[in-house]
Amino acid sequence: MASCLQQLAAAPVISFDLEFDNNRYSYGVTLCLIQVATPDVCYIIDPMEELDLGGLYTIFEDPNIQKLVHSPGEDLRLLHSLGCYPKNVFDTEVVARLLNYEQTSLANMLRVALDHHISKQHQKSNWLRRPLSEGQIQYAAEDVVWLHPLKDLLVAEAEARGLMPFVREEQALLSTTIHQPQQRTSFLKPADLHQLSRRDQYITNELLRLRDELARDINKPPYQVMNEDLVRALACGQLPPDSVIDDPGVHPRYKNSRFANRIAGILKAARTEANAQGLSRELPTREPRSPEQHAAARKASHDKEHLFAPIQQALVKRYGTYATQLMLSNRLVGEILNGNAQLPGYRKVLFREIAAELGLDVSDYLREE
Repeated sequence: MASCLQQLAAAPVISFDLEFDNNRYSYGVTLCLIQVATPDVCYIIDPMEELDLGGLYTIFEDPNIQKLVHSPGEDLRLLHSLGCYPKNVFDTEVVARLLNYEQTSLANMLRVALDHHISKQHQKSNWLRRPLSEGQIQYAAEDVVWLHPLKDLLVAEAEARGLMPFVREEQALLSTTIHQPQQRTSFLKPADLHQLSRRDQYITNELLRLRDELARDINKPPYQVMNEDLVRALACGQLPPDSVIDDPGVHPRYKNSRFANRIAGILKAARTEANAQGLSRELPTREPRSPEQHAAARKASHDKEHLFAPIQQALVKRYGTYATQLMLSNRLVGEILNGNAQLPGYRKVLFREIAAELGLDVSDYLREE
């Protein structure tokens, strides 16, 4: 490890990737493997061994060392949860999107840009299991060693097309965006908010909360404690609590009368509390819109069609369909129209520039932060 850190600290550019388990084989998000490479050497680091990773995290946070990654959203979220905030991060996937590549997965980019084929056979393998297979180690290594030549090729293409100012702005966002840990209070799915009454939502959430606690206790994914369909059937009174004893969707540890009694107690307490709160048994309905809300919806619909759509079309002509999906996606347009986002940096400049060329008044959406 000391030799590894010494080489990484001396390199101006390194690449890294993480393998982790997200409630597939164990409870929660578990860091299983860290792959790091310079242009000359690749290290596979096992965080499940008793290694001090503090020195590695210090290198990740060193702004003088560039870190190459590919679509690192979940990796950065995990590192932030561990107290590591990488700096000077360069995402090759973002550059590929700006260059209007249609399919920007690493496997596809290596195939198209470098004529190198990698297997994704081990992508969903069990990274918690030890020892790792040779195939897993090879897969892990290829996720980082090829980022160096890929970055060089993409940067050359971006420079030739005058896109490097956009690239630099996009990369800066990766080092300044902080993923805050969220205290989970609701375990419901979005569909539950429409398909269950407020009363059933409350009761279901209490059972799901219990399931999550039990999963943490035995370090198993929640779905291995009780499956989703069973939880909802119990919460809505479609099955009695003692059905857990024989249900195949229940972990063997909980196939007993004591657990059935605990479920019965949770259900009784949740129903009593739901009644005390006066939670409705009727399916949720949309609240009627006020005149102001109707007017705002009409304006948003008008501006989406007559302001944003023409600007998107102009961006497509200038940079391509897939680059536009990064610069001004439909999702971003919706957030802007709802007042939940503003255009950052170069995107705002392009927006203003193209609007002026088209004679469009977009002053409502160019407010300074």
